[in-house]
Amino acid sequence: MQNVNLAIPNDVMYEVKALPRQDAGTNEKIQTYLAIGLFVSKAVSLAKAAELAGQTLLEFMGILKFLGIPAVMYTEEMLEDDIAFADRVL
Repeated sequence: MQNVNLAIPNDVMYEVKALPRQDAGTNEKIQTYLAIGLFVSKAVSLAKAAELAGQTLLEFMGILKFLGIPAVMYTEEMLEDDIAFADRVL
C-alpha cells in the first residue's frame, strides 16, 4: 500500500467529516470516499470498494444508500433482456 499526502479544501473537508461513519477518523472517511468514487466510475467492483473502505459489504452498501448511490446497476434494458430470456425458456 502506498501513502499519499493530499491538500483538501476546508469546504470539502466539511463534507468528508459529515460521512456517517462514527467509527472512522478523517483518513478513513477520505478512503471511503475514494472507494465510492472508484466504484461509481466502475474502476472497482462493489466488493473491492467495500474492502478499500475498510467496511463489510453490507456496511458499504448502507453508506451508498445513505448517499443515494445505487449499489447495483440494473437498467431498463437489462430488465427487458431478462424478460425476453424468460419468455424464450418458459
